[in-house]
Amino acid sequence: MNWLNQLTVGTKLVVGFMVVAIIGAIIGVLGIVGTGKVNDLGNLMYERDLIGLRHAAEANIQLMAAARATRSAMLATTQEERKAFTDATFQYFEKIEAELKLSENTFFTSQGKAAVAETRAALQAYKADARVALTLLQEEPLAEPRGSVEHLLKVTVPLANKADDLLTGLMQRKIKNAEQLDSEGDVLYASTRLLMLVLTVAGVLVGVVIGVWMARNLQRQLGGEPADVAAAARAIAAGDLSTTIDDRHAAPGSVVRAMHDMQESLCTIVGTVRASSDSIATGAGQISSGTADLSQRTEQQASNLEQTAASMEQIASTVQTNADTARQATQLASNASQTAHRGGEVMGQVVTTMADINEASRKISDIISVIDGIAFQTNILALNAAVEAARAGEQGRGFAVVASEVRSLAGRSAEAAKEIKALIGNSVNKVEVGGKLVDAAGQTMQDIVREVQRVTDLISEISASTGEQTSGIGQITAAVAQLDQVTQQNAALVEESAAAAESLNHQAQQLVQAVAVFKLGQHERATQMPGAPRPAPTPAPRQPTLPRSSTATAAPAKVAPRPAAPKVAPLARPVAPALGRSTSKSNDDDWEQF
Repeated sequence: MNWLNQLTVGTKLVVGFMVVAIIGAIIGVLGIVGTGKVNDLGNLMYERDLIGLRHAAEANIQLMAAARATRSAMLATTQEERKAFTDATFQYFEKIEAELKLSENTFFTSQGKAAVAETRAALQAYKADARVALTLLQEEPLAEPRGSVEHLLKVTVPLANKADDLLTGLMQRKIKNAEQLDSEGDVLYASTRLLMLVLTVAGVLVGVVIGVWMARNLQRQLGGEPADVAAAARAIAAGDLSTTIDDRHAAPGSVVRAMHDMQESLCTIVGTVRASSDSIATGAGQISSGTADLSQRTEQQASNLEQTAASMEQIASTVQTNADTARQATQLASNASQTAHRGGEVMGQVVTTMADINEASRKISDIISVIDGIAFQTNILALNAAVEAARAGEQGRGFAVVASEVRSLAGRSAEAAKEIKALIGNSVNKVEVGGKLVDAAGQTMQDIVREVQRVTDLISEISASTGEQTSGIGQITAAVAQLDQVTQQNAALVEESAAAAESLNHQAQQLVQAVAVFKLGQHERATQMPGAPRPAPTPAPRQPTLPRSSTATAAPAKVAPRPAAPKVAPLARPVAPALGRSTSKSNDDDWEQF
């Protein structure tokens, strides 16, 4: 197959289209031959099978007509009718034999010929038997005239003959249609054969023309042979950009011209990349140094924020304790206020009770005064009784004794009433003094209740203020925690940036090595640029760590651990623009002041 590889693209295309055209011509010839065979089969089917079917059907029709004529002869009522139907019967048998003979010429197989011979033998036997029957019929008397027979012969038989003629006409019409279709098939075959022949020749010519046109067009688009294009592409893929691509005969926009332009562009791009790769490496080193310093400072800031968060949590804990104590004091003051209020109510009840006692004492004093008056009147009455008894003499002596005793009892009652009245008066005075003291105690209890309520209100305000302080400190703690988390995330991002900068530096070195593979030839000297020396990174001063507060040391807060920086994958994309190689001190100052 080496000779095939040595052919040009145009020759290959022309040969390929010629092969396709030849195959199309062969297909067209085979189609014409196949169409002819189909037409021959159609003609054979008409001339052999359809015509044979027509003669066999006609023989069958004549056989049925012979049977009707025989039946009509047996039913005839006159000699003329009997003779006419008998003659018609044998005429039908002659037509049957003629149609059967014509049908025999359309059977070519042994089975078909045997079937025709068997049919002819059966027909001859039927004809001979019918002849015997009709001969015997001639010697028999005529049938008696009957209305049904007369109607059958004069009405029914003509109608049957008419239907038979119509069916025969239909069959003849279908046969004529078949003959017409056979003729149209012959005409269609002739026109189709001519059309396929013309299309085959035209297809071959069009295929050859298209092949030649595509070969020339492809050669014009390629601008040369594919082998030359492949050799240039392999050289470029190997990094050899010094290979000369001949584009003198290449048309504008062709592959060879595009390969030449691509080689020129690659030479320029590779030269520029080679010249700027060292600058990229220098910039990557500076970024790596600055990022490392930023990472260290971010870690210090994160540590200080951790200490601040711990101190804020300790303050929050202390304020929370004060708030709890204030709430307890508020509860105790409320309880004391309720107790004092209940004491005031009890003192009020005592005052009321003392007033009732005082009123009862006054009523008792009045009752004692009444008793004293009764005793005085009793004494006077007893005195009067004694006087009257003295006047009575001896008869009133006993009554005088009784009156004396009554006076004695009345005196004693008066003295007892005076003593009781004195005691009741003393008790009333003491009850009045006690009522005043109880009133003073009740007023004092009300003052105590008011003061306790004021203390309760003050403690409630202190508790509310402490709650607000707790909420504010909680918000401050949350903000510090969020700031700590953000700082830790920034530290992680800075570590990622440091890793990315280190990866960028490594990629820059790999870029230098990768670009060194290309051979630029005369373009190499034109695009070389002097490399700038890489400045050494300036270490940043470390900031002192903030001292931890005593509260933070006493109760350190639980700070979430700093998330580890994820591993940075090597950079997959090449660095596009070259970094500036500024080595001024302002860059280092910017990194230190970040």
